[in-house]
This record gives sequence, structure tokens and C-alpha cells, in this order.
Amino acid sequence: MAAAPVLGAPVKRALAAAIAALATTHVSAETYYLIVAGLGGEPRYEESFASSARTLVQAATRTLSGDERVILLSGADAHRDAVVAELEGLAERATETDTVAVFLIGHGSFDGEQYKLNLPGPDLEGDALAQLFDAIPARQQVLVNTTSASGAVLERWTTDGRTVITATRSGGERNATRFAEQWAMALGSDEADANKNGAITVQEAFDFASRKVSDSFEANGSLATEHSQLAGDGALAFNIALLSERIATTDELRELISRLETLEVEIAALRARREQMDPDAYLDELQALLLELALVQREIDAARAVD
Repeated sequence: MAAAPVLGAPVKRALAAAIAALATTHVSAETYYLIVAGLGGEPRYEESFASSARTLVQAATRTLSGDERVILLSGADAHRDAVVAELEGLAERATETDTVAVFLIGHGSFDGEQYKLNLPGPDLEGDALAQLFDAIPARQQVLVNTTSASGAVLERWTTDGRTVITATRSGGERNATRFAEQWAMALGSDEADANKNGAITVQEAFDFASRKVSDSFEANGSLATEHSQLAGDGALAFNIALLSERIATTDELRELISRLETLEVEIAALRARREQMDPDAYLDELQALLLELALVQREIDAARAVD
């Protein structure tokens, strides 16, 4: 089974920050996606990596209602200089209030000291990637490394405001991974949408992909060679993908969905501090928020009916 998430800073602090960000910067904040499909080495892997990358591009484009902030590097285009250039470009374009999501697909290696992302031509070291990520000013970052040996970078890449997901728990799990395919599937799956609200959070996508990988090994009767990990809590409540029913097609729907997202984060923050609250006060606050959430959802349904 997948290991339980390893959380960094206190969850309630991250959720409180998310509430503030939604309340004050939702209109101006942007989300950027960078998807890198590295070296396959064999036709089956080349095809698998390219397919996962295409699925992720579709999910990101659907979520943003366009592709102007979705960057794909795949095949021969996914070389070291191109990856560095795109990350440096994000460091210039993204602001503190933005969100940057980076998905790395392919093979990785670890020699006991340094992780490397396998790319056409020279590979890219984990430390070099960390420096590039650190230079991006976006306070909310989601880094998903689906490669073999990716667990080697988990601790180094994790910092405040950043959620890091790796396909393996260490650099020693070196077999080709199955996580990329399942992560790509999660971002467009009704099944991954655990609370059925039309949005896939980072946590929901991680839970879905981890479960599917574990199930695939059990179905084959084989020993699992990868164990996905999650660290950091800065973006756990972030909607990493939207399903079709959550896409805003009018200004009215955009405003309503913004209110819905704010309420969802407030509910998550309330649940995170449940143990520190009087039980009756907790239930009263939760009931009020859930009622407001239901009313906003009803308005969204009504707006869609006439859209």
C-alpha cells in the first residue's frame, strides 16, 4: 500500500494561507503548468511517456480554458537546455500569488549521491532542478516527479508552500514506474473526485494514483517496486484539475465557482483544527459552512441550466 503523506509545515497554517490567497488574490492569480516527458529508451516507454504527457496537457488545458499557460516538452524537445529555459521563463513570468505545477515523466537515476532526470543529451541533476524551482517566486508550487528513483529528491525539494510528490520512496527504487500513467488518469477521473465537486485536488489525485499503482501490483500478484510519497502541505487543497462541470463559461459562473472554492478551503481549515475546538462550536461552524456551500452549489446548477 502507498505510504501515508509526510506533511511538512502544520496543515492548518497552510490552509489558512490558502484561504487568504483565495480571498485576496483569486482574480489576479494565475496557474502555470510545465509538463516534461523525458527519455524513454525503448519504444514502449516512449509511447507511454508521450501518452501520459498528452493526457496531462488535456487536463491542464481544460482546467485553464486554454493552453497559453500550459507548456509541454516531449521527445527530442525535452532536452536539458529546453527544460532549464522554461523553468527560468517561469521564474520571470510567475508572481508570488501564482501557482506553478511541474510534472516530470520518464526515467530517473540515483548514484547514491545525486539524482538525475534522464533527458535526450545531458541529464539534469536534482540539485540543479531544485535551484531552478527555488528561483520561481510563486508561493504555491506542486512538483510531481513520476520517474524511477524520484524519492531521492523528496526532502531536498520540499519547502514552505510547496507540495512534492514522488513515484518512489527512495533513490533505490529504480524500476520504471507506473505512477505517471495513473497520475495522468487521475486528473480527468470522476473516480478520483472523492467529494464529487467537479474538481481534483492534489491530495485526491495523489490518493487515486497511489491506490491504482498498488492495485496493479496486487492484480499481477507481484511485489511492488515503487511506493509513492507526498511531502509538504502548501498546495494540498489546491485544485490541480477541473472536470467539465467545474469549468466557468460565464462571468456569473466564474464568480460563483470562486465563492465555492473559498468555502471549500474554509471547510478544510475548520476540519484541520477540529481537535482544538469545542465540539459544539465545531459542529455549528461546520453546519453553517456546509449550508452556505450547498446554496452556492444550487446557484451554480441554476446558472448552468440557463447557460
